Amino acid sequence: MKIVGYVLGSKPNSPYEFYFLVNKGIIVQLDDVILVKSLYENKEIIHFGIVREIIKYTEASQYAIETELIIDKKIPYINVSIAKVFVTRIEPEIYVPPEPSAEVYLSDKTHTEIALYFDKMENKIPIGFLRNDSNAYLNLDFVDGSNGAHVNISGMSGVATKTSFATFLLFSLFQKSPYSNNYRAIIFNVKSTDLLYLNYPNNYKNLKNHTKETVEEEYKKLDLQPSNFKNVKILIPPKKNSITKQMDVSDSLIKGNLYYFTITEIFKKELFKFFFVDEIHDFQSLERIISIVEKHMQNLAEKTDTELEKQGIIKTPNGYIENLEQTFEYIKEYLEENSNRLNESKSTINAFLRRFKKIKDDCNFLTGRTEEHKTDIVKSIEDNQLTVIDVHNLNEKAKLFVVSSVLYLIYLKKEEENDINKYFFVIDELNKYAPANNDTPIKDVVVDIAERGRSIGIILIGAQQTASQIDPRVISNCAIRVIGRSDPFELSKTFYSFLPEDLKKRAIILKPGNMIISQPDCPVPFVIKFPYPSWATRKEEVLEDNMSIKKIIF
Repeated sequence: MKIVGYVLGSKPNSPYEFYFLVNKGIIVQLDDVILVKSLYENKEIIHFGIVREIIKYTEASQYAIETELIIDKKIPYINVSIAKVFVTRIEPEIYVPPEPSAEVYLSDKTHTEIALYFDKMENKIPIGFLRNDSNAYLNLDFVDGSNGAHVNISGMSGVATKTSFATFLLFSLFQKSPYSNNYRAIIFNVKSTDLLYLNYPNNYKNLKNHTKETVEEEYKKLDLQPSNFKNVKILIPPKKNSITKQMDVSDSLIKGNLYYFTITEIFKKELFKFFFVDEIHDFQSLERIISIVEKHMQNLAEKTDTELEKQGIIKTPNGYIENLEQTFEYIKEYLEENSNRLNESKSTINAFLRRFKKIKDDCNFLTGRTEEHKTDIVKSIEDNQLTVIDVHNLNEKAKLFVVSSVLYLIYLKKEEENDINKYFFVIDELNKYAPANNDTPIKDVVVDIAERGRSIGIILIGAQQTASQIDPRVISNCAIRVIGRSDPFELSKTFYSFLPEDLKKRAIILKPGNMIISQPDCPVPFVIKFPYPSWATRKEEVLEDNMSIKKIIF
């Protein structure tokens, strides 16, 4: 190992942090992993740590004007570099500071694993590279629910690469976890069509700072096979204004399957309330009437004969219902006729109907009777390792309804059945489903999953720009926290108190593909860089090799 400096005796050092003088001509960078060997009562103690701050100054200079004299070599001077180290581990565990003047070494890959406790992880998955090109790992036991669960990814939209990191995490989980046969992942495609091509290999034509060879070499270093995602099902909603149910997809390369909901599903599975997820300020006042409507329609669904139920149709005293528009007309008449019996004021009923009319106008296309080409969402998730559910063309109400409903359906399945699978939900804009200071119909479910998801087998991989706006019960139960490039104001919030001040400054300038990782094993967060996707992230990246496409389609 290379000596890079000596522990300073002129600064106060502690078992938690210390300073060292960087040797002349040696480059020490932020995030470098170092170690110091000291003797204490004839025992060798090794302090491992991460360089968190480096300052450089001229010792001979006391005044700014002296800089010109130094440049002209009119006064003697010495340039000095001082590095500050946060201690990550001490072996053996004798909590004393390192000895002043002790040699400081740049860690090799073996000692780096010791410094960050990777050597103690019985089950680990690769997530990228450290500054010294050593592999970085997550403890699988804190990802899949064995000892802890849930991952939260925070950062600015467009530059924090939150979705890219989440998909790479799934890719690593599927390849390296010994339990991956029982993993089922669900991703909601929220923006553009980027996630609808991940079942194709990447042609690497959009690379700027890499080559195909360097990307593939990175995957090999992580002991991963660079490829597309396997065993994928892509679900596409219907077009909004189509008379028949046709998938809202224009690219023939996207091999999707149609999904929508029947009225029977919506009311028998108690999904109706999820049309009101965005009514965060008025939900409490509407909650009772929503419950009345849901129970009434559920009773009608229970009384509907089996043949009609299979078609997704509900029989009412006045006829038949198979979509939201018909539901609205029936419920409007029912509430107006029964307002006194239901003990609901006309103002509350009118407020509900105004919102329901907007829901009907925005979301009717998502409902219809059962047809042969309709995908059973729950069965699709159960039968495939990865299910991508496209919501990017949906309006906000429809989008919130789909995400909430799918999460709730899997939650019900895990509660009611003896299901050995573990379900990983990648949910963007998590703050919309579990806001900090308001209630939504799905919030209680999200909180319950956060608090006991590891025991029921549902793991949240949540992403958002503003983690401070999420209910603290959700955030506090996330074992793994990941930060991409972030806004300075957001970083000032309490949620980010686990980040040292230097890393908050780093988070402001992080480049895409670089993330700050905090996990239970390591006492301090560290920065990693994860590889470029080996799967296509847009149409232009699809490797149009006939054989590979054949394998995917057939």
